[in-house]
This record gives sequence, C-alpha cells and structure tokens, in this order.
Amino acid sequence: MQIQLANKKDLDGILALQDQIYRVKELHSEAKKILTDLISADHCDIVVAKDKDNIIGSTFLFYMPIPAHGRPYCFLEGMVVDKKFRGKGIGSNLLKKALEVARQKHCYKMIFTSGFDRKEIHNFYEKSGFKKWGLEFRMDLK
Repeated sequence: MQIQLANKKDLDGILALQDQIYRVKELHSEAKKILTDLISADHCDIVVAKDKDNIIGSTFLFYMPIPAHGRPYCFLEGMVVDKKFRGKGIGSNLLKKALEVARQKHCYKMIFTSGFDRKEIHNFYEKSGFKKWGLEFRMDLK
C-alpha cells in the first residue's frame, strides 16, 4: 500500500469512492472536471491510498489563509476508505499523511466536520489526537 498525493491518473479511482462518503445518488455531471481542477489547485491537496494502482482511500485538504494567524488552517474533507479495506489501518495512514502535508503547508490547525450519528468516526479521530471543539452551524444553499 502506498499513501501519496493524488495525480490526474487517480481521478477515476477517487471518484469511484465518493458514493461511500457523500449521500448522493450519483455524482454531479461536473465532478470529474472539478476534481481535475482541485488536483492542480494551490488551495487543495488530495491524499490517496493505493493498493497496487487501485485507489482504496482518499481525503481532500483545503487550505484557508487567516490574516490574524499569518498562515492557513487545513480543512479535512471527505476522508474515505473503501468498505472492502476498512479496519486495516488505511484511515490512520491517510490521516498521518494528511497531517504531514498540512504541517508542510504551515497550517496552524486541521479541522473537519462530522454528523452527530457517526460515533465510530468520532472515536477514530479522538484516538488520533483530535478534540471535540465547538459546533457546526449549517445552512444548505440551493
């Protein structure tokens, strides 16, 4: 297994996992174009886990510069490990690499959001050193 930053060859594998993390019936028609743009964007990195050439996990890192801190924070989004490969430490390795990359980008913190009902995910992040902090307030925009 390799954990590395994604490249354009990884697009289809990353897209194939999206239905395991996002509650959508099918991907948006622009999903591949958006992902292509993100792979080369300065404000984003995508970390992937590969078994040979197959993508078995991925996560997005978005960097938001904060003037008061003089550096960005990292927003972790859409971390997923293929259902067939869960429980083998892949998520831990993805997160370890994500933290390494965020530190290289001089981020002062990493945050993410999670639904209240995702207790096993919450336990995973707490065991990885994250702390519950604050609440998420959300308004879905149409």
